[in-house]
Amino acid sequence: MKNYQIILFFVGVFGLLSLVCIVFPEDGLNLTLRFPKLEDVFSQKTETVNLEDSLSVIEQDFVANIGKNDEVLANSDSLCFIDTLNFYRQFDTTSVARMYFPDDNPECLFRVFEILENQDNGCRHILHYGDSQIEMDRISGYFRQVLQEKFGGKGAGLLPIVPLVSSTSVSQYVSDSLPRYVASGTMRQKLSHNRYGVLAQMAQLSGTVNLKYTTRDWKQAFEGTKLFSKVRLFIGNNQPNFKATLKVGDKVLEKVVDEARFDMTELSWLLDDFVSSCSLQLHGTAELYGVSLESKQGVTVDNVPLRGSAGTFFTLISSSLLRESFSALSVPMIILEYGGNAVPSITSDFLLENYKKEFGRQIRYLQSVYPDALVLVIGPADMSTKINGELQTWPYVEEVIRAMKEVSLENGAVFWNMFDVMGGRNSMVQWVSHKPAWAAPDYIHFTTLGAKRIAEVFSESFLHYYEYYRFMRRNSQWIFSERDDIGNDVIDSIKVDTLEMMAL
Repeated sequence: MKNYQIILFFVGVFGLLSLVCIVFPEDGLNLTLRFPKLEDVFSQKTETVNLEDSLSVIEQDFVANIGKNDEVLANSDSLCFIDTLNFYRQFDTTSVARMYFPDDNPECLFRVFEILENQDNGCRHILHYGDSQIEMDRISGYFRQVLQEKFGGKGAGLLPIVPLVSSTSVSQYVSDSLPRYVASGTMRQKLSHNRYGVLAQMAQLSGTVNLKYTTRDWKQAFEGTKLFSKVRLFIGNNQPNFKATLKVGDKVLEKVVDEARFDMTELSWLLDDFVSSCSLQLHGTAELYGVSLESKQGVTVDNVPLRGSAGTFFTLISSSLLRESFSALSVPMIILEYGGNAVPSITSDFLLENYKKEFGRQIRYLQSVYPDALVLVIGPADMSTKINGELQTWPYVEEVIRAMKEVSLENGAVFWNMFDVMGGRNSMVQWVSHKPAWAAPDYIHFTTLGAKRIAEVFSESFLHYYEYYRFMRRNSQWIFSERDDIGNDVIDSIKVDTLEMMAL
């Protein structure tokens, strides 16, 4: 560019700026920027986000607007809150993994969550009774691990003195053959009385026995069960001078029961550190109900498999012994996973009705023995047998599930439909053919991977309701506007009936 062109460029720029200064208003220009309304932003559809993230955003927005005008509350945050409630309601009405509640009210689980969150009163025990589907601590172990990660705690919980089957969590050794009595199933050995104990089995000691417990340290073992810091022994009907000696490493800790006691007695040892192995020497005469490996606080899930059982044995166990045991273990919930062993023997509506009545009697018995515990029933899995040369769902499986669901809800228990989670009718065939197999060639039992899959879905469902509980608890104090601009009631308070809120 030539020199005269550069001079002309600068002269033109300065001339333009001078003209702008002459014509520009002294007060400046009045510009209006328009942004979308807050209610329009909340009404727009967005991509699905993580539940935890979405809840925190909703709650932060709501808290930020508490105390502002009614229009903001009614048109923005209240809608977000209701959308979140509707999210939970949609799960309750559409998901195969949902739980079924008495009166369709999931808040019956709230007390369980409150207890699990309270770390001040020792270790909480959730008892998981079931048939052979839960043997080897498969489903129970996964659920225990999930709860211990969420609420704290270590240890496998209750173990029988003489194990019926081996466990993937704890290796047990018994020095001598003790008389063992079992209340139900194909391994049943009947007592002349009803003091079977909380594990529905009892070993009789007269003399001396050495017991050893070592947690499994292999890859498939659950981390939460590998260590424990508290050992509890439950006995009953003992003679004087019953002695229990615990050995952990170089430490030897002895406890003696001087007097004869008929009722249940607990002997416990709180250790200085977490350990993976211990041994017990018991000397005297007593009924032995079980040993618990646990921690000082937190939660554990007790695996109680009874092969061949249909879950109709609880009324055979002493109510006072059960009550003492549940109380000592601080049990907030009892899981009953049954029905599969009843199916082959049910060949008519009459027999179906009999099983329904008997199973309902068991639920009521447990509730009468220990009203503080919620009963949660898991229905049977799909089962296949050949009908006209083709593998199909066993006759009366669906009817048994329907009956168990009805009697559970009628008696205030929660129901979870494992059959639907698998895929419904004839799904067992698909589970057997799955690569890798999720069910065994008998078309009845899960493989280890199949049991894990069921445990995953059940645990996810349980934690879904825990997140709902947390959401409602955090937001229970929120108050919405009472009237809209034309005088109609909008929402009086978040403390109104939850189901009514979710139906909005």
